[in-house]
Amino acid sequence: MYYDICIIGAGIVGSLIARQLSKYKVKIAVIERHVDVSMDATGANSGIVHAGYDAKPGTKKAKFNVSGCNMMPGLCDDLSVKFKKTGSFVLAFDQEGEEVLQKLYDSGIKNGVTDMAIVDKDFILQREPYVNPLVTKALYAKNAGIVSPYKLNIAAMDNAVMNGVKFLRETKVTGIEKEDGLFHISTEITGDICSISKLDRIKEEDRTDITAKIVINCAGAHADEISRMAGDDSFNIIPRRGEYILFDKTEGSRINTVLFQTPTEKGKGILVTPTVDGNLMIGPDATVADHKDDKCTNSENLDYVFKTASQTYTRLDMRKSITVFAGIRATPDTSDFIIEESKKCGNFINVAGIESPGLTAAPAIAVYVEDMVKSLMEMKEKAKDQYTMKVKHDKPFSEMTNEEKEAACKSDELCRKIICRCETVSEREIVSAIYAPCGARTVDGVKRRTRAGMGRCQGGFCAPHVMRILSEHTGIAVNKIAKADADSCILGRHSRD
Repeated sequence: MYYDICIIGAGIVGSLIARQLSKYKVKIAVIERHVDVSMDATGANSGIVHAGYDAKPGTKKAKFNVSGCNMMPGLCDDLSVKFKKTGSFVLAFDQEGEEVLQKLYDSGIKNGVTDMAIVDKDFILQREPYVNPLVTKALYAKNAGIVSPYKLNIAAMDNAVMNGVKFLRETKVTGIEKEDGLFHISTEITGDICSISKLDRIKEEDRTDITAKIVINCAGAHADEISRMAGDDSFNIIPRRGEYILFDKTEGSRINTVLFQTPTEKGKGILVTPTVDGNLMIGPDATVADHKDDKCTNSENLDYVFKTASQTYTRLDMRKSITVFAGIRATPDTSDFIIEESKKCGNFINVAGIESPGLTAAPAIAVYVEDMVKSLMEMKEKAKDQYTMKVKHDKPFSEMTNEEKEAACKSDELCRKIICRCETVSEREIVSAIYAPCGARTVDGVKRRTRAGMGRCQGGFCAPHVMRILSEHTGIAVNKIAKADADSCILGRHSRD
């Protein structure tokens, strides 16, 4: 199958690039090794929209962080994704820490960050009464905020698919060759969830015989491997694992602001943050992973996360934790984002090393890559009635007023069936998630879209019902319904062999 543009990787950056390019009259495919979007770094990060003071002035990180932060509220509004402008504190507890705050402030000014101030103890404790009372000062960045990274990712890909982008799930790139100005992309199919599903229309041959004029490498931790396939070995990716602890919603209302400690050479340190859905989250640490898909957690690292976060926030209670998880950061050996056409292979664009603040920077990166592509090939914009840059979602049942719930239940029988009682998720919401442009095909896919299974019991009660609904609407047998990818069937083993 021929495409004008192939994007490798369906994380937040790849999906936003696909969305940005979908308004043009070009044939686009997004190739993703997993069954769904947001299954690597985007699905396991802090969800912080950084103000931009931390990045070294003059770097791509600084440039795209600040512009991406400014773009995020409008983007979230267009895609019907919750964004909360919480502001952030970087906390200092001694003279040395206060000196770091001043350096961060000066850096922020150089980067173009606005609405920053170094504030005193009284200001901090008035806003955040449970912060460690030993705090002396903080850098307050008013523009910082929080967002659900995976919901933003899903909405972006939904939008791209609505505009005609092909989403090639369960497709792993194994080789790239360039001949006569075209890239020939070899692939292997990593699972057959989408082949079995009656809702998916992507043929197997569409995923195994791919040619493209332009390739955009957004493969996260594996971006260096993809680059080497195209003949470019100019960078390496170091997988750095970060572990998190998520707490019940009873804890989320206790703080209003993202809380950082002063950063180290390893990163921004252990943070304490509310989530857009009302939970409390702490983390991450930073350890070099054994391999690029090493998302294991261990008690020693989690204990470090808890003890360090407790130095910031005095009310942490592990009895209120509901889950732990880890994500992989794609740390480049260049120390900065890599966003450029390869010097060794024309029309091959690397968008690599997108570690923190990658989520914040992603909207600005997408626009930048759009301009790069326009310089490489002629692209005409579609007529205004042939695409949209907005996605509209129904209000979640849990957020409806009593009157709205009553009206919804009267008009739709499925709204009366509450599948996840922890998060008050109706069967209608789950069905809608399955039939969305980039629809859920797994239990985790439903979870990310609807929050079914994200509550206190972590799916202990609702998972069987979610499996039943998935089976009824996709045609996938219940014993082949997967938690995540095809090799994670809940009721039995399943493979392509």
